[in-house]
This record gives sequence, structure tokens and C-alpha cells, in this order.
Amino acid sequence: MSETTIAFALDAAAMLLALLIALGAMRLGAAQFNLLAPADAEAVPIFHVSALMAGLICGAVLLICSPNLDAFAPRRIFAEDSPWAIDLKEFLTSYALPQAAALRTFWGGLRGESGAPVIMAAWTAVASILFGCFAALRFWRGWSRVRALLAFFSLAGWITLLLGYGVHLAAWVAAHLSFWIFLLLLVALQRWRHGRRSAAH
Repeated sequence: MSETTIAFALDAAAMLLALLIALGAMRLGAAQFNLLAPADAEAVPIFHVSALMAGLICGAVLLICSPNLDAFAPRRIFAEDSPWAIDLKEFLTSYALPQAAALRTFWGGLRGESGAPVIMAAWTAVASILFGCFAALRFWRGWSRVRALLAFFSLAGWITLLLGYGVHLAAWVAAHLSFWIFLLLLVALQRWRHGRRSAAH
């Protein structure tokens, strides 16, 4: 077996493991939410929607605050000196959780110390969290209210983490499979053109 084949197999195994981590986190987050949420939470769709939106907004805002935002540009992903040309251990160490620099930028946005886009994004994230808390306080009373708040923060937090991890994972995988991605795009383009010609006849 050639060194190239071995290297490709190791890369494939690393990418599969990274994907399994994401899937495991999704299942863990769902299980935690179901454990915390009030028994009648399914009857309040706005509660789930508010947690989903808060998580997506917070995740997107942390990506905007990322110090390596330009690394997501295709020219950087597929460059020879791509910042994504790292192994699984370094990837998980750097990107499994939100970066400290992104959190500092987010906090700076709340204090008005960043640019206008970051300030607006940071306060939009806060507004989405407050709306979710309002939904939990509005529809439940007593211990169920506490459970609803905990479930909201749990689901929103997991979605925030998974969005950031998923976007970084996509860039990392794309950098490692750059040749195969271009090959698949070429095949898809050829099939699309062939389909159009067949439809024309």
C-alpha cells in the first residue's frame, strides 16, 4: 500500500471521526433538551422556534466575530498554505469550541467597542435570548418555568456550538478533499449538461 493511499485513508478516518463527534453532540443535545423541558413543551411550538433561532443567531454572530473569518474564503480554503491544512487534533483543539478571541469581540460589541456590524449582531443575539426567556416565562409557572428556562438555554447553547463546529468542519473537510470536490463538481456539471441536452431532444 502506497504512502499516498495510507495518508488518504488516515485523512478519511479523521474526517469520519470529526463528523461522528458532531452527530454525537446532536444526539446528546436533543437528549438533554428532552430531559429538561416541561412535559407539555411539544404543545408550545414558539418555545422550540425561539430556542432554535437564538442558537442560530448566536452561532452566526460568533462566526462573524471570529478572528479568522477570511479563512472561509474559497481562495484560502483551497490554497497551498491553507489555514485548514491541519490534523484532527489541532482542528478539535482550535475549533471544537468557540474561540476566546471571538468571545472577546462579542463582548466588545456589547460594550460598543467594536464596529457597527459587530455591535448590531451582538445585541441581536442578546435580543434573541431575551425573547426565548420571555417565552419560557410566559407559558409556564412554578418548577415548569425553571425547567423551560434550562431547556431553552440547553437547546440554544447546543445549536450555537454545533453551528460553529459544523461551519469550521465543512471548511476543514473541503480543504482536505479539494481535488475530490472539484472532481465531483465536474461530474455533476457534466450530468446536468447531459440532462439538458436529453430534455431538449
